[in-house]
Formats: sequence, structure tokens, C-alpha cells
Amino acid sequence: MGHAMDVVILTKSSKFGGYCVAGIDIKSGKWIRLVSCGDANRGPLLKKHMEYRDGSACSILDIARVPIIKRVPSDHQPENVLIDEGERWEKVGRLSVGELLALHPAEEHRYLLGNAYSYITKDRIGTVGHSLVLVQVSDLEITHPDERKTKASFRYRGTSYKDMSVTDPDHYKTPYETENAILVLSLPDTPVNERYYYKFVAKVFPV
Repeated sequence: MGHAMDVVILTKSSKFGGYCVAGIDIKSGKWIRLVSCGDANRGPLLKKHMEYRDGSACSILDIARVPIIKRVPSDHQPENVLIDEGERWEKVGRLSVGELLALHPAEEHRYLLGNAYSYITKDRIGTVGHSLVLVQVSDLEITHPDERKTKASFRYRGTSYKDMSVTDPDHYKTPYETENAILVLSLPDTPVNERYYYKFVAKVFPV
């Protein structure tokens, strides 16, 4: 591919000691997950990968011009795009949440990422076809069962979702409740214990 792509950045969530960075392609309005060359082309990004030419750091809702090498879709993450790690990003704009929703409206699915559970099994993940969603939910509650866990429960289209893992670092320490929110949900590319693909709340936007 070898070109730059303008992406509004929606997640900088925790991933294997780095960051899972995903957003929306400004040109097409479609999902993009930015990956490094590590871990079989599914590598997390590091802080140095997300620096602008002036040395400042990329922020959520920035429109970043990202040097791209090629698309590297995997079986369960068709959105993956390999960045050029040797080139700095350029900030070309910024969106409000309202402007984001005009570009990519909140999605409507029967169930979120395949079912109404906090995970999907290995024998069912092939039925999903995508690994990222942007949705509006109600009755969001974020809790901390212990110091290493952050969980979210909420309602979506009349269905309750319980104890979904949160990887948005902005919500690691403080309990949080709101009547309505926009969430980015993500699926990993590899399962836990060779069986369960756990869903993640990668970003929370209040509305």
C-alpha cells in the first residue's frame, strides 16, 4: 500500500504492554486497527509509534495522518493495517463526539460481537466477521472487583451485558455510572485457554 491514511483515533487501550489503537478512516468511514510488525503482524503500538512530528502525543479524537505499509487482515480482525514504524504521524484535525457520530453513526447489531455474553467461544467467533463496534448503550456501570480488574455492565437494545472487561485506561481506578454512553468494543485475535475470546470495552465516551 505504502501511503498515509487519515484516521480519527478512538482507542489507546491496554494490549500486551502497549496499546490497541483503532479508529475510523476519515475517507471511507470504516474501521481501522493500527498494528506494528510485532506478534505476527498483530503487534501493539508503543508510545513512540504515536508521536507527531513535533514530538507531541496523539490523543483520542485526533485526526492523525498515519504512514501505512499495507493491510494485514487476520481471520478475526479484518480491520488490521500495518503502520510504517519509521515515519512520524501528523495531526491534521480533531473531532467532537458529535462530529464522530456524523462520520460513523452508532451501529445497530442484534447482539454485540456475536452474542450477549462477555466472551465468544472459538467455535463461534468465525460467525462474527468484525472485531470493532461503536454503539450507544444505557445504564452503564463500571466497577472494580479487585485492584487488577475493571468490569462494565450495560444495556444495549433491551439486552443486558454483564461483566465485560474494560481496557480503557481512563476508567481503571474510579467507579463510574451514567445513563447513556458511546462505547467502542473490541475482540482480540487470540483466545484465552484456546477457547474463549473475551470482549473488551476499549473506550467510553459520555453523551
